[in-house]
Amino acid sequence: MESILLHSIGVDEFFEKMRVILKEEIKMALQQDQLLTKEGALKMAGISNAVFLKAINEGIVKPQLVKGRKKAMYLESEVLKIEKKKRMTA
Repeated sequence: MESILLHSIGVDEFFEKMRVILKEEIKMALQQDQLLTKEGALKMAGISNAVFLKAINEGIVKPQLVKGRKKAMYLESEVLKIEKKKRMTA
């Protein structure tokens, strides 16, 4: 509270600045997306190779080529969008 008084910032102005800062921080955190190898993507999503290839063909997951790597990489956020179907066991 002392720092607010020392800088002669009103409470409303202080909270408005805090909201702006928090929105920017959240936006930056959400934009950080990890790149996964095909094997890592399959493990993370818990899906088979066929389901993964189907998602690529449907455009849900797009391969990313990274300089210095021979294998394609995939964005974690896209991999998590793949829906896995539960098998019905009788």
